[in-house]
Amino acid sequence: MTTFPLKTHLALLLMSFITWGFFVLLGLPDYYQSWPFSAKVAICIAVTLVYLPLAPFILKRIDNQDFVKNSLWLALYLTLPLFIYDYVLIVLIGGDNLSFVFRYWYLSFFYFSFWIQFPLTARYIMNERLDSP
Repeated sequence: MTTFPLKTHLALLLMSFITWGFFVLLGLPDYYQSWPFSAKVAICIAVTLVYLPLAPFILKRIDNQDFVKNSLWLALYLTLPLFIYDYVLIVLIGGDNLSFVFRYWYLSFFYFSFWIQFPLTARYIMNERLDSP
């Protein structure tokens, strides 16, 4: 896979932590558990829509032009660390167990959706560049 400078890895990790922190703060006091189903669906749609323009912006800012591989790195940094942060918060601190991935399905949605959304975005960027004069 494409290697990035340490600075890029740290920036992606920081971005994942800030994203997670914002998501936690928005979901206080119980990390969205008291929200109605429709609100949970709305937040999933809203976050997905936010990343539609944000993903190409991020991918285009990475120094190389290997968009597909970069999209996989981006998906990794916005899924694995978030899962680990959620695990620490919900299981280790909150005393829950790994079945939280079902009760907190609106979190688990992003553990998978970014692996689809970001490579599709990369493909779009590549096609856009091929179509431009």
